[in-house]
Amino acid sequence: MRPVSARGRLLFDRGTAWFLLAPAAVLVVIFLVGPFYYMTWTAFTDLSFANPDQHGSFIGFDNFRRLMRDDDIFWSSFGRTLRFVVASVGLEFVLGFALALLIHRSVRSTRILLTLLLIPMMLAPVAVGLLWKLLLQGDFGMVAYYLRSVGLLGRDAAIFSNPDLVMPAIVAIDVWQWTPFVTLVVLAGLMSLPREPFEAATMDGAGPWRQFFDVLLPLMRPIIALVLLLRGIDAFKEFDKVFILTGGGPGTVSELLSIYAYRVNFKNWDIGYGAAVAFMVYLVVVVLCSVFYKAVYWKRSGDRVAA
Repeated sequence: MRPVSARGRLLFDRGTAWFLLAPAAVLVVIFLVGPFYYMTWTAFTDLSFANPDQHGSFIGFDNFRRLMRDDDIFWSSFGRTLRFVVASVGLEFVLGFALALLIHRSVRSTRILLTLLLIPMMLAPVAVGLLWKLLLQGDFGMVAYYLRSVGLLGRDAAIFSNPDLVMPAIVAIDVWQWTPFVTLVVLAGLMSLPREPFEAATMDGAGPWRQFFDVLLPLMRPIIALVLLLRGIDAFKEFDKVFILTGGGPGTVSELLSIYAYRVNFKNWDIGYGAAVAFMVYLVVVVLCSVFYKAVYWKRSGDRVAA
């Protein structure tokens, strides 16, 4: 039997790799590339299932011009979404980082605690929405009852019908669900940090606060950027919980950008314009990825240039 040459082995390995990757590549094309291409093309058409005269003719950038110039509801939804992202992700990061530091420095056995922390983030967003809708229900919700008992909620107040309370409630629910995620990722980063920089800082006389700002935070910067990126993208696309809890109401007080895109597409059936709204959501996510990527690597690039 003739031995297989190195070139033949390489060709065989490459062929096998492509054969094994083919099913996953087909699924990616069908469920990711295909829908994205259809959305992008539809955003440049006037397709509408509510108007028989608009059957998908190419109209160029008219949808985007209408979106940027004339749609006040889009911009109010966009601003509301940004405020939601900043509030929820900011609180999750502060609470998660503090909790991770506390666990890392004070708790010896973390198995049971980490298991309990996993419970909220392992629940489906729809289940979280239904759970908190029952707990905060005005007539028989358990949490609403205790809030009334301590005087934090009026006797006849309904949280999800009050324009002043609905967004803080949604932010609080998101913080409850996703703070454990931040805690686990930051805790993993803290456990992987080398001890030498901290020992050197201690020998130089640096106190706990100086070590925190000058040693720990710089070392944790990639982890921090990763956490903020993942949570920022996920929060910007938030749909499930808000749709279950309020549907965007009362009025449009809690209508995030994803809820607005849903309303344009599947209630107004303005598919072309709705695709333009969805494309803007995708564009903002791409910008977020770019910003956080540069936030992680800007110092390293500067160091290379200086070298």
